[in-house]
Amino acid sequence: MNKLTYYINSTFKDNIKSRISIEKSEGEYSDFPEGLRPELVSALEKQGIHNLYDHQSSAFQSITNNLDTLLVSHTASGKTLSFFLPILNEYINTENPFSVLLLYPTKALSRDQENTFGSLMSVVEKSGRLGTFDGDTPQDERTRIQRSSDFIITNPDMLHGGILPNHNRRWKDFLSRLRYIVIDEVHIYRGAFGSHVANVFRRLLRVCEIHGSKPCFICSSATVGNPGDHVKALFRREFNLIEKDSAPKPARTIYFLNPSLAQSAGHALYRKGTASISIPLIREAVKQKVRTICFCKSRQEVERLHRAVTDGFPSLKSLVKPYRGGLLPNERRELERDLAKGKIIGIITTNALELGIDIGDLQLCILSGHPGTLASFWQQSGRVGRKDKSSTVVFIGKDTPIDQFLVHHSDFITKTPVEQALLNADNPYILLQHLPCMAHEHPLRNEEKGFDTMVYEEAVQILKENKTIVPYRDTFRYSLQDYPARGVNLRGMTDYNVEIYCGSIVIGELDPIGARGELHKDAIYQHLGKKYMSLELDLEKKLCRVEEVNVDYYTQAHWEGRVELTETEERKEIHEALFDFGYIHYNKQPKLYKKIRERTYENIGYGPITLPPFEYDTTGLCMLPPRSWVTEMEAIDKRYIGAALYGLSYLLRHTSPVFCMADTKDIETDVSMIEADDQIWKSALYVFDSIEGGVGYSEKIFEKIELCLQLCLDVITSCDCISGCPACVPPLPPGVTNEDLENLLIESNASVACTTSLLSMLLNGEVKNPSVETIQTKLHDAFELTKEDTERMDIKHKLGRAANILQKKRERIH
Repeated sequence: MNKLTYYINSTFKDNIKSRISIEKSEGEYSDFPEGLRPELVSALEKQGIHNLYDHQSSAFQSITNNLDTLLVSHTASGKTLSFFLPILNEYINTENPFSVLLLYPTKALSRDQENTFGSLMSVVEKSGRLGTFDGDTPQDERTRIQRSSDFIITNPDMLHGGILPNHNRRWKDFLSRLRYIVIDEVHIYRGAFGSHVANVFRRLLRVCEIHGSKPCFICSSATVGNPGDHVKALFRREFNLIEKDSAPKPARTIYFLNPSLAQSAGHALYRKGTASISIPLIREAVKQKVRTICFCKSRQEVERLHRAVTDGFPSLKSLVKPYRGGLLPNERRELERDLAKGKIIGIITTNALELGIDIGDLQLCILSGHPGTLASFWQQSGRVGRKDKSSTVVFIGKDTPIDQFLVHHSDFITKTPVEQALLNADNPYILLQHLPCMAHEHPLRNEEKGFDTMVYEEAVQILKENKTIVPYRDTFRYSLQDYPARGVNLRGMTDYNVEIYCGSIVIGELDPIGARGELHKDAIYQHLGKKYMSLELDLEKKLCRVEEVNVDYYTQAHWEGRVELTETEERKEIHEALFDFGYIHYNKQPKLYKKIRERTYENIGYGPITLPPFEYDTTGLCMLPPRSWVTEMEAIDKRYIGAALYGLSYLLRHTSPVFCMADTKDIETDVSMIEADDQIWKSALYVFDSIEGGVGYSEKIFEKIELCLQLCLDVITSCDCISGCPACVPPLPPGVTNEDLENLLIESNASVACTTSLLSMLLNGEVKNPSVETIQTKLHDAFELTKEDTERMDIKHKLGRAANILQKKRERIH
């Protein structure tokens, strides 16, 4: 690692903005508990474990005393052993075998844990069996697991759609003996996903009660701002909280790097992408055999970075691999095995490998941009430095407000508390999806445990009115002919994926919303280093046909939206600005796509997208700017209002997720018209959840709007630019369609000046006229073309004409 550290310090010395060193800390240990079975002690000692960390010992006592237990500790601190050891100890001591349900949020993590448990399970002499029950489990294996397994590893999706609907037929014996429910990585269950899963647990406890069992909950979590409140919201129960983390922590160095500024042919300055640093760094790390993981924010970014790293370096193709959602099960398993065995030295991934899967002894972690939350930052950086070895983390800032803020304020990472996890199990949209599932599993009673009485009564009344449930003796049974669980997707707004076919072979899958932007006709789909062109997307048949191509560009869809505040629930006024929180209707549709050349990122063409829109209702806030500020701006130039609103829209989209443990994709912003109280249509700024029904993100932003606005002002004032940039407010923010406003923005610093003026009014109540100046670029002196230059221009003209003809031919063919 010393050689790699030298490489980072020397090669990127101009890019390093700060460096944080975290010292090594020693662990605190306890002897094995007195009640621990000798065979388990022997099994542990064979693995080189001769004592427990203090927090493992505390967890052993808590679980042995049958308390609902939450263990919070950092990555690689032995959480798995903390809960599995006391469970297995009691299982050996008990005459009649009980059953245990182990829930993991992803398939990759559940399969990894099956191998971890296997070594300890070998000491069990009873008929107990361990099995993994998920979407990849073959049918004959499922039958064996249902009949004979006492320990079943699964995920919330399978619990929701496979186990609970069939509890009376195939799972009666297992559920009647259920003693423990283990939920790993419980901090993941937040937002819409957490709200869904909270209702799945309500259904599980209800079914357990029907079958006569009263299971105990055991949860483990990485660091989260409100662990006790979070599990209480998730399970409606009090937990014994163990927050002491007594595992040793290896030394760690965190670098904050900012890509260099460069000048385009038109003399405009721009910041290079994160790949300008990550590509040479990954290549050098692999050359030095330093095992590396690089986190990217999107599937496309993973594939593009992998292609860029290996292009021209064929020897790297077997050593560096991409990992992301949408891969087929056999592809995921092979990558996970090769990574754990050390066959792969570098892995480029989305947050799919953020959780606690054992991926071997990694030493270098590269974060290509801020992952969205501080919790994810520490979770991803914690994937390296296991087995008491020092590690290096390299954060590379993108040209976005929050990334640039972190690069220039690295102490924010170490001094700011980790965000709180939010969920709302009584979210009306989500609750009304799970009550029919509950009625299908067992008729609904007038009162059900774990529900807010008033919310439950109103929800049942709605289901009665629309004939989803009908009276049955003293209860209400499900009356429709369909299978209600099939229509509920815990992780998004759709309950199916589009399968991607190349010839007759399925090469991947994608949700239908993402497919609109990534699989439209002529889109370039990237998969394991290869490029495919979409020939046909059929959303009704849920399939897309592609063919492999060799092109030097990728495609990027441009989306358009229409937003409307349909009902106001709450209002507040800040320095004359009106903030309304309520219900939002949103119409989202991709209109066209751009072709962007690899490496140079030139826009080399575009085309239309003719697909139906995606519409949904959610929650959000609407802001009408202060009256006195608007009056002052109108007297100077009406366009200043639009410049400020679009600038603030961009800032809020990229900074407000910090306050609600969301990602930028969870929050949408828009500038649109609204009919104000005086019945005059005015420009307004909208901030809303991008998830159907809303899950509380925008509500949290509404509560903390002053803090959000202050961070926006901090970002814009600490930026080095003169006339705006993507790191604060771009000279031309996204969404501007008015030609007059566009002309003002591209010719001046109006974007920054007007946004700063509006923020000053919102925070201080002071109307400050923006100092808008026209930006002029000095042109070079004219020069005469030489004869050679004339010939070059003639050749260029002919080549351009030929290229146009070929392009038209290609368009006719495709």
